[in-house]
Amino acid sequence: MDRLTLTLGLDAGGSATKWALCRAGVPVAAGQAPPLTAGLLRTPQGPASLEALCAALPGQPAAVHAGLPGLGSGTPAAEAVADTLAHALGVSRRALSVESDLDLAYRAHLAPGAGVLLYAGTGSVAYHVTRGGEVLRAGGRGFLIGDDGAGFSLGRAALRAVTDQLDAGELPGGPLAQEVAAVAGGLDWDTLRAFAYAGPGAGAVARLAPAVGRAADAGDPVATALLYEAAQALATLARRVQARTGPLPVTATGGALRISPLFTAALGRALPGVSVQQRDHAQAAARYAERHLG
Repeated sequence: MDRLTLTLGLDAGGSATKWALCRAGVPVAAGQAPPLTAGLLRTPQGPASLEALCAALPGQPAAVHAGLPGLGSGTPAAEAVADTLAHALGVSRRALSVESDLDLAYRAHLAPGAGVLLYAGTGSVAYHVTRGGEVLRAGGRGFLIGDDGAGFSLGRAALRAVTDQLDAGELPGGPLAQEVAAVAGGLDWDTLRAFAYAGPGAGAVARLAPAVGRAADAGDPVATALLYEAAQALATLARRVQARTGPLPVTATGGALRISPLFTAALGRALPGVSVQQRDHAQAAARYAERHLG
C-alpha cells in the first residue's frame, strides 16, 4: 500500500479499538485491536496495546485521526496522547489529530446543533454539540459512577441475576445462565469472580452484554427484563439533554444496541421517535485524517 495515500482512523474504546485504512476516502482495510483509552496508555498495558494495533495494520498511514475515551480535545492530556500515538504509529506529529470518542461519534452522525446523540457502547452517554461548539451531555461518567443501559451495566446485571440464584442456594438455569456460563467459563463463584475481576476497567463484564441479548432472543424473561430496564435508562439520559436543548431529534448508536433487535425495539418504545443508526466511526476518522492532512 502507498504510504502517501493511506489515512488511518481509530475508534478506540474500553472493549476494543476499531481501525480503518482509507485511500482517497475509500476504505481499503479494517479490523479490531485491543482496547485503547487515554487512561490505558498511562498503564503498563499501554505499550502492548499499541504494539498489537501496529501489528494489525497492513500498511503505513500518512495521517491519523483518533477518537479515544477519557480525552478532552486541546488539553495537555490530549497532546500527550497524540505524541504517544504519533511515535508508535510512525507518523509526523503534525499529521496526527485526536479527539474524544464522543466528539468523533457525534461528527459521524450529526452536524453541530442538529440533534442529540445517544451512545451505548461499553458505557452510555447522551451528547449534544451546539452550533457554537459547546457540549451538553448527560451520563458518560464511567462504570464506577454510571454508564447505565450500556454494555457494562447489562453484563453486571447478568452477573447479579446469576449470583442471586447462587445466594439462594439454587443452581442457575435457563438461557441467561447458559449464555453467561459460555462466556465466563462456568457458573460457580470462583469462576465468575475470576472472570469479573480479571483486569482493570469494564471490558470483561461488558463482554456479557451480547449474552443478555442472545438469552432474550431465546425467550429468557430475566434477560428480556434487563433489556427493558436498560432501554429506560438510556431514554432518561436523552431526555436530560433534551430538557436543556429543546425537543431535538435523538440518534442512537453504539455496539450495545447491536446485541438484540429486542433492545432497539425496547428503546423505540421508551423513547418514541429515536433513530437507531450504526455507522463506521473509524472510517469517519480516516476520512477526517485525509482532510486534516490536506
